[in-house]
Amino acid sequence: MKNSSILVFEIAIITILVFIGLSGKRILFIQGARSATIVLGIIGMLLCTLSVGKFIASAPAHPLSVLGYIFGIIAILAFMVQLFRWNVPKLDNPQTALITLAIAMLVKSVIARFGHLIIR
Repeated sequence: MKNSSILVFEIAIITILVFIGLSGKRILFIQGARSATIVLGIIGMLLCTLSVGKFIASAPAHPLSVLGYIFGIIAILAFMVQLFRWNVPKLDNPQTALITLAIAMLVKSVIARFGHLIIR
């Protein structure tokens, strides 16, 4: 597995932000699920350059890359709905959006870390 430390970092960040967002604790500027979703979305975009972005560059039409595109769209949609307060069914609830974003980021991380084992 390439760069397992990045995967551990991603899982830790996702877990911490989901816990903060769902527990209702106020830590720094994160005051609930909506702000945790926005922060996680920004961090997710930054982490994408370290993970699945490199995988997609090596095999842009591979089925795992397409799966990464789909989960990336889901993640961006969850982020944008909370950022701009759009009324999108299911995602306009901050807790649902936070969990959706976290799952999409975890799937993209797994694709990025284990994709090189499939593509040779």
